[in-house]
Amino acid sequence: MRRFLRPKLQGGIHVCGCGHSGTSILTRLIGAHSRIHAIPGETGIARRGSYTWYAAGIKTFEQKVIESGAEKWVEKTPKHIRSIRFILDCAPSTKIVLISRNPKDAVGSMKRRYENLEKSLARWKADNRRALYWSRNPQCKIVLYENLVTNTRETLSEVMVFLGFNFEDSQLDFHRQPLSWYSGTVDGTSTGHEHPEPPLNESEYGASATHNEYRDYQINQPLFNAIGSYRTHLSDNEASKVWMSCRNLALALGYQSDTALSLK
Repeated sequence: MRRFLRPKLQGGIHVCGCGHSGTSILTRLIGAHSRIHAIPGETGIARRGSYTWYAAGIKTFEQKVIESGAEKWVEKTPKHIRSIRFILDCAPSTKIVLISRNPKDAVGSMKRRYENLEKSLARWKADNRRALYWSRNPQCKIVLYENLVTNTRETLSEVMVFLGFNFEDSQLDFHRQPLSWYSGTVDGTSTGHEHPEPPLNESEYGASATHNEYRDYQINQPLFNAIGSYRTHLSDNEASKVWMSCRNLALALGYQSDTALSLK
């Protein structure tokens, strides 16, 4: 079917941005709303650039919404930051929430996971250039991770207004309803590990835990502040290199220095 003959789809809510920037926790907060159903894990339904594939995914999501008694679905796939034009072309009513994180913390987290500083740095810049570009679109809203964890109520309230809903206090208690999005075990309980506070990296969680179990553990904890976690993953020289490489883009996103942010 020719592109211009395709019927427009009813949009939902997509959360995306550079990996390791808080897409999971933001989706958990949004999905804790009584009228929104969170789709587990990362669906990737837009990554193929296939209208048929995307439409089938939305149909499945809409059925889940009906079954849950909600009104709208939210899904998160970080790499959908590269598919926003396709998404809005297929479903113009879609609302897209972008999240950005200080480059040192985000790159440090990616480097810890993938053991490659240069690729992590390149990904942050590429994905956040897209985030900055699309943040000007009325169907998109950008959120700074740092604002989300330090000024949660106000930041989330602004997101909910953008999405057409009122903020609910119960959204802040999302962790009281454990979910398994990645590992098939709720809260990583199959590992037998217990932590009074969320660890900043996987190695602190336990050698026998899988990466997906650790991800489930993270999304089932109360919101915690991981600002400055780069100090665990980057040397001083690496941190300086990251900031100098990302400085102009970071300033444009709202970061006023490598430590201070704009609470815009």
